[in-house]
Amino acid sequence: METLVKTEHPYIVRKSGVCGGSPVIEGTRITVRLIAQFIKAGSSAEEIFAAYPHLSLAQIHDAISYYFDHREEIEQEIEDNKIRNILKKNNLRLIPHTETAGVGRIITEKEFESLSEEEKERVYTWETLPEEWE
Repeated sequence: METLVKTEHPYIVRKSGVCGGSPVIEGTRITVRLIAQFIKAGSSAEEIFAAYPHLSLAQIHDAISYYFDHREEIEQEIEDNKIRNILKKNNLRLIPHTETAGVGRIITEKEFESLSEEEKERVYTWETLPEEWE
């Protein structure tokens, strides 16, 4: 059974089973974390709206407001969801795509064991992951 928890922000909720319970814009799977990352990268609310036209500017501004009201929590979510930390926490590996930079496939230790020696040479762990993947 999913549990919906309203927050003090009218458009922001937490729903068990949706994005790990992270705060999201109600009725979507758009996390406050995602909106915060756009803001931290220098995007404006209008630019976010252009990328996500199904959202309203009010929803976007509310997500921004939630981020500033809960900055420590959202910053921790951003850190926890960096690829290096996900690989480390879950003992996973990354196979980079051979033709497209910044694209790859995450695999388990068991899947890694079944790769050819040539494929294994291309695989990154959290310890060997290049900075450009951050």
